[in-house]
Amino acid sequence: MNATVDPYILQQASCRASLLVATAGFGADDWADLKQELILDLLRRSRKFDPTRGDWHGFVRGVARNHAAVLVMRKRRRASEVSIQDLINGEGTSEADVLDSLDRRPSRAAVVALDHALDVRRIVERLPDHLRSLTGLLGRMPVKEVCRHTGKSRSRVYEMTRQIREAFLRAGYTPSRVN
Repeated sequence: MNATVDPYILQQASCRASLLVATAGFGADDWADLKQELILDLLRRSRKFDPTRGDWHGFVRGVARNHAAVLVMRKRRRASEVSIQDLINGEGTSEADVLDSLDRRPSRAAVVALDHALDVRRIVERLPDHLRSLTGLLGRMPVKEVCRHTGKSRSRVYEMTRQIREAFLRAGYTPSRVN
């Protein structure tokens, strides 16, 4: 069987996979697996598309966004299921030592870094889809490759980057605060 996949599904799966890598703690090596899982979910759900309720592109974007959220929740759930034995490295570390280290409060720098990461994530999540996907791509590849990947000109990518920068400035992130 030689079935073709709608190019819009492929594009949205790529964009969502890039966003997950850029903002949700997935590694760059997870990108292809994330894209494939998103495509499979989109294909599985495509039978439920009802043109009387909306257009195809909106349906695809919504399904991709929802499945990306599911993937993030699965990742967080797996991360919280680490057992004590997984934390013990076998080099003289006891369960008591591991529990003591887990009880320690994070350093001030770690709290500031976490707050910063959450602020950045909130700003990126509020961007329109096209700018949000661009942030994911820019986090993974140089501008020249972003242009090739999206089919946009370099000047258009820079214009969109300027819009992203303006969103950060409106949220109170000045260049001195980012550093």
